[in-house]
Amino acid sequence: MVDLFSAGLLGIVSLCFGLLAGIQIAHIHYSRRLTKLAKRSIYSKTIAPILVAAKESRDEEE
Repeated sequence: MVDLFSAGLLGIVSLCFGLLAGIQIAHIHYSRRLTKLAKRSIYSKTIAPILVAAKESRDEEE
């Protein structure tokens, strides 16, 4: 009984750590993309790169 409980608990903890790691990786990816867009906007002195990226993301969703 204890072994089954321990295995279940280990599975739940592993699942939670996996979800946290996935969320962190997605956040890092999003932050890098946002930083790249911000740099392009600063260099071009316009918000056009951000508007283009927003339009592309909307087109991908549809």
